[in-house]
Amino acid sequence: MTDPAGSILLATDLSARSDRALDRAIMLARQQHCRLVALHVMEAPHATALTTPAWRRLTPDHKSLAERRLADDLADAGIATEAVVANGHPLDVILDTVAHFDGSLIVTGVARETTLGRLMLGSTVERLARQATQPVLVVKARPRKPYQDVVIATDFSEGSRQALRAALKVAGQARITLFHAYAVPAQQEGVPQDTVVRSFYNDALQKAQAFLAATPELAGRTPPDIVLEPGQPENLLSEFVFNRRCDLVVTGTHGLTGILRTAIGSVAEKLLEALPCDVLIVRQNKTAD
Repeated sequence: MTDPAGSILLATDLSARSDRALDRAIMLARQQHCRLVALHVMEAPHATALTTPAWRRLTPDHKSLAERRLADDLADAGIATEAVVANGHPLDVILDTVAHFDGSLIVTGVARETTLGRLMLGSTVERLARQATQPVLVVKARPRKPYQDVVIATDFSEGSRQALRAALKVAGQARITLFHAYAVPAQQEGVPQDTVVRSFYNDALQKAQAFLAATPELAGRTPPDIVLEPGQPENLLSEFVFNRRCDLVVTGTHGLTGILRTAIGSVAEKLLEALPCDVLIVRQNKTAD
C-alpha cells in the first residue's frame, strides 16, 4: 500500500468509550485516503491504583500491552496506520506527534467516570483547542455513517470561515447549517421590541449573505441553511442541536462573538458536555488567506 501524504491523529486512552473515536477516525481516514496514527499517552507514574484502568493493573509491562491493543484495533482498518505509545504530558506528546506525522486533524473521545477521561474532556481538549493548529474533533456519538447534518456556529468572522472550510473537509457531502445567535439590547422606551429584533435580524442576515458570497469553497454546492436566533449562543445552540438531531457541531475558538470566544473555558466545557453530538473545534489560523 502506498503511504499517503498527511495523516489523521487519534488520541486515545484505550477505554471502551474511546472506541467511538477510533471508529470515526478510521472512517474519516478512509474518506480522505490518508494515514491514521493512533496515539496513546502513558499516565504519569504517580497515578493511583483507583484511577488506573483495570487492564493496566494486570501487567507490569504497560507499554507493550498498550502497543498490542492499538495494533489489534488497527488490524482491520484497511488503510495505512501507525500505532504510537509514549510517555509524557498528554498535550505536549499530542502536539509533537501530530506535527511529526504531518497531521491535518486530531480526533479524541470522551471517557466518563475516569480521571483520564475528565482530563481529556476538560483540560487537554481545551488546551489542544488553544494551541493545536489542526482542528480537534471530539467524538461523542457512535459513528454509523459519514456525517450527514452539520451545524456551524458562526459569527461571520474569518475564524468562522476557517471553521466552515474544516467542516467541508470532514463532512463534504453533509447538509450544512450556519447557526448565528445575536444579542438584542433591552427594550427602549417608545421603541417596539419587535422592531428592534427585526432590525438586528436583518443586520445578521446581511452579514450571513456577505459571508457566503465571500467563501469560494461553497461554489457549486447547495447553499448552506441559515439560522438566526436572538439570545445567548451556548443556550440556543444546545436546544437547536437536540431538536434537529444533527451529528456534528463545528465552531472556531476566535472571532467577534464566537461560541468558544477567544478565551476558551467554561462555555467550551459546558458545550462539550451538553451537546449530544460530536464537536469539531477549529482554532483560527491568523496567517490563512
